[in-house]
Amino acid sequence: MIAAATLVSALLVAAPAAAQDQDGWTLTEASGALIASASYESGQSFVVRCRNKRLDVMMTGVPTESGPQTRRLEWAAQGGEHQRQTWLNLADQPMIFASRPAHVARILRKGGMASVRLPASSETAQAHRYDLPLPSDPDGLDQVLAACETRLDDPRDDLIEIDPPYERPGVFPDIWQRFAAPQYPNSAMSAGAGEVLFSCIVAEAGRLRDCRIEMENPPRVGFGQATLDALPSSRLRLGPGVEPGRLVVSRTLYRLD
Repeated sequence: MIAAATLVSALLVAAPAAAQDQDGWTLTEASGALIASASYESGQSFVVRCRNKRLDVMMTGVPTESGPQTRRLEWAAQGGEHQRQTWLNLADQPMIFASRPAHVARILRKGGMASVRLPASSETAQAHRYDLPLPSDPDGLDQVLAACETRLDDPRDDLIEIDPPYERPGVFPDIWQRFAAPQYPNSAMSAGAGEVLFSCIVAEAGRLRDCRIEMENPPRVGFGQATLDALPSSRLRLGPGVEPGRLVVSRTLYRLD
């Protein structure tokens, strides 16, 4: 998924270990990236990073899990509705990545109190809740968003994710009635493997509309466009929690045999 050990150690160094002692985001530069962070005495940090025009949002100091590739967060922040979010898990690392980083960054910049709950899973015996006051001055965070050319508002932020979790389509056959496998792009032959996170609005009859790429790794070699080309032929299986108007967040993996 995302290259792990060195990335984790670098980010933990970049994020201040002490409690946030000013009402703003701490802005740093490290390894060619611009990073805004807010850290807390309880051990958690929010880290927003722009590197090579790619935006990442991370939460550190969370309980580690070895198995799942995703974590479901229940999130409530000032001025917004209570929502469930899909985040990406780094196995055995105290860090999770937002699957929709621009969406989460826009929540963070509003300030107020972020109440984040990690429900209990097969590996954790109890749920964990964190009430973390966000900086009221978004200037440092806005500089990171500007570096990644990320807009500060998006009507899509009001959409609710479908209830079933994001995963590879084959793991949840009841969600996907048909998932059209993308063609491996000729432009990505040198990359070998790739990964794309995408989101789409659920339409009538399980169709997908207004699809966009949330993350493409490696970027700009054709994986994102190949995914967008295939999605119009895909269909979701509608049902409770998977209704038109909701947002589906999922992933496509590319392997060159």
